[in-house]
Amino acid sequence: MTLWPVLLAGALVGVGVTVVVAGLVPAAPNLHAALARLDPHAAPTPATFPVGESRVAGALKRRALPQLVESLGLRRYATDLRMVDQTAEALAARKVGFGLLGVAFPAILAGAAAAMGLRPPAALPVAFAVMLGGALFVVPDVDLRRRAVTARADLRHAACVYLELVALERAADAGTTEALDRAAAIGTTREFQRIRDALLRAEVTGRPSWQGLTDLADSTGVAELGDLADIMRLSGHDGAAVYATLRARAASLRTQLLTATTAKANAASEHMVVPVALLGVAFMALIAYPAFARILFS
Repeated sequence: MTLWPVLLAGALVGVGVTVVVAGLVPAAPNLHAALARLDPHAAPTPATFPVGESRVAGALKRRALPQLVESLGLRRYATDLRMVDQTAEALAARKVGFGLLGVAFPAILAGAAAAMGLRPPAALPVAFAVMLGGALFVVPDVDLRRRAVTARADLRHAACVYLELVALERAADAGTTEALDRAAAIGTTREFQRIRDALLRAEVTGRPSWQGLTDLADSTGVAELGDLADIMRLSGHDGAAVYATLRARAASLRTQLLTATTAKANAASEHMVVPVALLGVAFMALIAYPAFARILFS
């Protein structure tokens, strides 16, 4: 009688772990993925599958996951997904995997309790499974927002450095497009790679380089790149001297970032007041305990 709950719990946790691993393990890169970086609007090729992926898994990804994305409304996270280089289908797979894992864990506990001869109420594992499954179902959303905020802050810092580099290139009499390309080639971080990809995308589509920065600003929500694109557009169209403007914008952005960092540090310091106060109270109680014990129990 107790064998079926154990088998059911094992099957559920196996399915959950499989879905989680499938969502977390990155697929092998292919030519289509490389071209999609240059053209985000490229449609997926139905006949191609990543290396090591079966046709069944490919068909499941093409049919079930897009429907799940539309049902859950995950397209609203498009900006955050682009910031962390993740697709809505991968987010849907993570949500399903975490949800199944949360539902399977109480079943495992109930099966273990039944194997030891305990008989908990049937409603307790069900209620616990619903609550834990619902809580874990939203964990990927929270993690996505956290990673997107961090990636956006890193890109904003890189934009500040990029502004300075472009200003120096312009001071060295480099052209508008040349200044943008040279400045982007200096950095080796992931954020500078994003900027280089945006410039290359604009080049291969026959558009000005600053238009690539505008597209990158729109897709990531980093308005500072859009400001740089506007400044360089003035330089490219009207031949305006933009060195002083670039330096002033970089100085303004540095002040803004410093203010935000200071505010974040002050907030973290304020959050430490309560733990430090509790630690002080506990220390005083530890010191005073022998005296109170001698007074009360002597």
